[in-house]
Amino acid sequence: MPDVRRHPVALGATAALADHLGSLLGPGVVTSGRLCPACGSDQHGAPWARLDGQAFAVSVSRSGCHLVTAIGTHGRVGVDIESIDAVARGWDPGIVLAEGETADTAEEQAWHWAAKEAVLKAMGVGLARPMTSVALADHDVRRVPSPNGYVTAATQLS
Repeated sequence: MPDVRRHPVALGATAALADHLGSLLGPGVVTSGRLCPACGSDQHGAPWARLDGQAFAVSVSRSGCHLVTAIGTHGRVGVDIESIDAVARGWDPGIVLAEGETADTAEEQAWHWAAKEAVLKAMGVGLARPMTSVALADHDVRRVPSPNGYVTAATQLS
């Protein structure tokens, strides 16, 4: 599983990844950015990071005043943090749940959303692929300790 850390959202994704890599692996030169697999833009898309030229699998998520980063040493990683209340306000099981899945409480709904988004990030497709195409039973997604009112999910694909 990836190493997951929370940061103040004001820190920003670039500084948070640098801080996380440095504290996890020691000092060095961190470079990071984004790359869209569809159009090649560096203004959006999947995050990437290197420490002294060595690439690491990374993922970033924000919700409210919370920012989380995930770092893995192999494969692809995905992390997502969601506000339970925000997910409940816009909940539509038809866009989230795969056949046979249920989410009866607001916390279960937010968990399904966060877990599926983490898997889709690790797959490298993000929300370009429907959440309903992901069956959580087919993936090792872990709950990460979260602030009150939030859920965080992380996964690593080989």
